[in-house]
Amino acid sequence: MQNRNLALDNCVKCSDCNAACPVLKVYPAFAGPKGLGPDMERFRREGVESDSQWLEYCMGCHRCDLACPHAVNVSELISRGKAQHKKTCRVALRDHLLARPSLVGKLRSSTAALTNAVMNFGPSHQAMSSLLEITPQRRLPRYSGRPLRAGDGVDEGTRKAVFFPGCFLRDIAPEAGRRVIELLRLNGFAVEVAPDSCCGTPAAANGDAAEMMNCVRQNAVAMGPALDAGACIVTACTSCGYALKADYAHLPTNGALAASARKIAGNTYDLGELLVGLLDAGELRTDFRPMAKKLAYHAPCHLKSQGIGRPWLRLLRAVPGVEIEEMKADCCGMAGTYGFKNEKYQISLDIGRELFERIKEYQPDAVVTECGSCQMQIEHGTGLKALHPAEVFYAAYPNRH
Repeated sequence: MQNRNLALDNCVKCSDCNAACPVLKVYPAFAGPKGLGPDMERFRREGVESDSQWLEYCMGCHRCDLACPHAVNVSELISRGKAQHKKTCRVALRDHLLARPSLVGKLRSSTAALTNAVMNFGPSHQAMSSLLEITPQRRLPRYSGRPLRAGDGVDEGTRKAVFFPGCFLRDIAPEAGRRVIELLRLNGFAVEVAPDSCCGTPAAANGDAAEMMNCVRQNAVAMGPALDAGACIVTACTSCGYALKADYAHLPTNGALAASARKIAGNTYDLGELLVGLLDAGELRTDFRPMAKKLAYHAPCHLKSQGIGRPWLRLLRAVPGVEIEEMKADCCGMAGTYGFKNEKYQISLDIGRELFERIKEYQPDAVVTECGSCQMQIEHGTGLKALHPAEVFYAAYPNRH
């Protein structure tokens, strides 16, 4: 494997990364990944002062990495820059909270009914928006009073899996997370639910490198014993999947933690990826009942970055009566916490406009996508219900319980 620290020298200024950047397409003032990544990294390494404010506008979609013909680790260079960028007090407080969704989830889920009402109540929502620079034009996600927890796994099954639900499926959409567990059970897996911890993507996106490493440590300790016992790790959120597979494989450190992180990276599978593997091996249950559904599918950026194709298109097309088409549009624009920020809200909508229009033209019964933040953005931009594809796939099995 190429030394990623040397990949900076591979940049030949071709600007393919800029051409692929969703932000630059709608916001020409943005410096772009070439400027913020390899160009500015040279200044950073020499200790030369430069305007780092534009780093905050990178979405972390990794399209620049996919576009680069010379294997420059553009998004990693930008992430390093974010970790050094100085913020104003209000923005620093906001990003500190947004970098810790697992902590916020624990606090809000314990008093879900009260906090859901208060957080979206007009005056309190406006006050919070003013204090934390969070847009008042979005409803904040509703947290469940019955979040997914470690005890929600299942013991039966000849194969072993650790389900890493991530913050969205654990605290905001736990019923979708329970469908994931049931799909694994129906196909022969004993499932352990990983303890409450974030993958670290929100921390990296908000420039908090220390919290990112804290997440890695927690997950290495929590999932290490199961991996040693022969289990695989299954994710159903593409951002979590990308983090565990790619970010954990290339930590800027060595030693035992890096070795544990690489073991996580080498044994992590996206749910759709895992189920398609079973389908190809003739080991997936396919006794589906017919379902008359017209579905629009959106492929999240972090799915594309994993290079595993579109597994849920294959899986849902195997269900009799399901009509599903991928919406050939760019990024949805949400990018986790990005679209909640005052200064980025309109950029977020501008990026997602093409996707919203194509979905509306298609007129589906529902939209399916693996990413929780994509689901929120699609519902916000179209008014249509957005689901995790596992929810539809699970409903196709007879005799569920």
